[in-house]
Amino acid sequence: MDVYRMAGFPCPLYTNPADHLLDVITPARTMNDQSVSTEKQADADKLILAIQAPVEIDLNMGAHKRIAQMADVPKNPLWITQFFILLRRNFQEQFRSSQIILTSIIQTIIIAVLIGCVFLQIGNGQSSTLRRNPVIFFCAINQGIFGALMAINSFPTERALSLRERASGTYYASAYFTAKVLADTLVQAPVPVLFSCTVYFLVGFQLTAGKFFIFVVFILLCSFAATSLALMISALCKTTDMSVTVLPMALEITRLFGGFFLAPSRLPKYLSWLDALSYIKYVYVGLSLNELEGLKLTCTASELASGKCITDGEATIRDLGLDYISIGGCIGVLFAFIIGCRAIAFFGIRYLKH
Repeated sequence: MDVYRMAGFPCPLYTNPADHLLDVITPARTMNDQSVSTEKQADADKLILAIQAPVEIDLNMGAHKRIAQMADVPKNPLWITQFFILLRRNFQEQFRSSQIILTSIIQTIIIAVLIGCVFLQIGNGQSSTLRRNPVIFFCAINQGIFGALMAINSFPTERALSLRERASGTYYASAYFTAKVLADTLVQAPVPVLFSCTVYFLVGFQLTAGKFFIFVVFILLCSFAATSLALMISALCKTTDMSVTVLPMALEITRLFGGFFLAPSRLPKYLSWLDALSYIKYVYVGLSLNELEGLKLTCTASELASGKCITDGEATIRDLGLDYISIGGCIGVLFAFIIGCRAIAFFGIRYLKH
């Protein structure tokens, strides 16, 4: 600011130097908002040059220091270095939205308690066979929708920033995608586990450690499958509005072919390809097999006399047509669905520039 002080334009106290600079270089105006004539401005400039002593200015001021600092920065960081830096950044972004995470946990607890109260301790009577499958299907639907809604805005909001950073060579698309997906998954995982622990014991499913563990695994896979579907849609869509518009249709298809409204064995052949794409169906069938296999049901004397007594869960499995696949098969299909959707999402991030 010495140049302006010597020229008669000292920077006032407590004034931003940048604002003062703009005030100095902005042409003066008269009361009639007319610019000062070019001749008068030229005369003023000559007067300033006449009274001002020459000032030496180093145009490279600070450049050497900056070059020395940048010399220690690696030009092409390793992929693993990029990954850990991006992972830390994603975790920081997640923790900044801690209110959203806390809200999702509270919401999960409320929904789980409501489900548990509605289907409280369904028991092993004949009427329990009519209540088990609805609550299982509702659990799959709840976690299938909740996980998708949490992830649908993942990529459209960051697309411009990520494209700019990747264009400048800051990081690889694979490092960005892997770090973001891993951070989102680790933050998301406690929610379905908390849901499972609350619902399972309130409803009164079979109290064995193995079946409880399988129940938790299916709820986790359901949430991850829903997230994978939402990630794929958000990566392929140009804007958030478009992804939010497409997602409900995809979720409706998964619910319609979820295996509850129409058993997979009774589905028309020409719609079997849609049935195969419904992750809800494999969650519902897997949870049903897990709960009904080995289940012993009780009968009253009147039910025995009428001949309408179902003594085990295997009979219900056969009646519903759920015996066409095993629990392991359902888990395998869900893993394939998750990997496939996330692979498509990666290619969308990598090659669709929008």
